[in-house]
Amino acid sequence: MAGMSVERAHGSAAERAALAQLIQFYVYDFVEFLAPERRVHLQDDGRFPALPHVDDYWTEADRSVWFLRVEGVLCGFALLNRLSHCGLPVDFNVGEYFVARPYRRTGIGTRAIVQLLTEHPGVWEISISARNLPAQAFWPRAITGASITGLQTLQGDGVQWTGPILRFSVPA
Repeated sequence: MAGMSVERAHGSAAERAALAQLIQFYVYDFVEFLAPERRVHLQDDGRFPALPHVDDYWTEADRSVWFLRVEGVLCGFALLNRLSHCGLPVDFNVGEYFVARPYRRTGIGTRAIVQLLTEHPGVWEISISARNLPAQAFWPRAITGASITGLQTLQGDGVQWTGPILRFSVPA
């Protein structure tokens, strides 16, 4: 898939159902990385509960939804916000990032995040769950494909966040 085109498109409210469906796959994949006391369970309708604050991505100016596509085919999403997990000022935070299983380990996730970083200069933060070892391997490698400066790896305080926090700048 190296030669295939990867596109990101800013989500519109008309695409809420598509995001809601992708979030079901995301939660299904992510649940294995949650501590037992934080596990989510299927509801009676067979779906996982919605992510907290997901509706805010459609209404708040400091949040945005990005759909990822390969050759025009939907393959994932990125949710960006301005929430810091370490209390320092931030222009962009990757709130959630998902690439569907058929597209993983193809370079698509890396190419998509590099494009998003390049299009959004400023101070970035990416917080990685302590239990999510695949993400801990992916993120440091993926962001090096963009022109970044001042990379720091901080550790969460165990209360507001548990796990590594990548902070860096993307020049304009």
